[in-house]
Amino acid sequence: MQLNKGEVIDIVWQYSKYYGNQLTFLEQLKSENAVVALIYLTNLLENALLAYKDDYECNFINVIKFAYKESLITEVEYNFLNDEQIGIRKLRNYFAHKNLSKYNFKFPDNDRLYPFTENDNCELFYDLISNYIFNIICKVALTSLTISRDIQQDDLIKKFQYSIVTFTPEDILIDKGIDPTTLTGWNDLKESDKYRHAKNASNIKVLSLIFSHIPQ
Repeated sequence: MQLNKGEVIDIVWQYSKYYGNQLTFLEQLKSENAVVALIYLTNLLENALLAYKDDYECNFINVIKFAYKESLITEVEYNFLNDEQIGIRKLRNYFAHKNLSKYNFKFPDNDRLYPFTENDNCELFYDLISNYIFNIICKVALTSLTISRDIQQDDLIKKFQYSIVTFTPEDILIDKGIDPTTLTGWNDLKESDKYRHAKNASNIKVLSLIFSHIPQ
């Protein structure tokens, strides 16, 4: 079964006070800055796996493969971490190396998009994935402790489905009710500036709805 976060922190703290304290800190950080919490959560996972391999020169993809080869993680957990489209490693690369304004996540049962640039959405996503990552870190801790726990979370991970949707700057503007073809100089901007201005723009649809309810 999957352990709850309190149980994980207690076990991990026996393995490493540092890791235990950092997991506790992450639970506090998520409401203040969930983007940072997501980045740090994936970094902490990588460091825990590197410690298990005892090789800090190894990269993330190879240490995940090593953990699977050593049967530390299951095939389902391996795919959760390393899927080419929606794996945790891929998402970490988005946060570290990509323009985050491009990316949204969505669930298969509705069409709502959740931009990763909004803290509430990142907090939601953190809450969705952190239990799985906490339990994988706990597996690392258990390899060095005399206590044992049977952590099984494959069925839960299989139920967790989402997709990543990429927006262009023009998509963001249109979603806000702004026609980019009416903006003077828009095509002269570099892409990063387009994303910045599109994200900063007010949502005309929302403003129109508000003004429509103001008595004349």
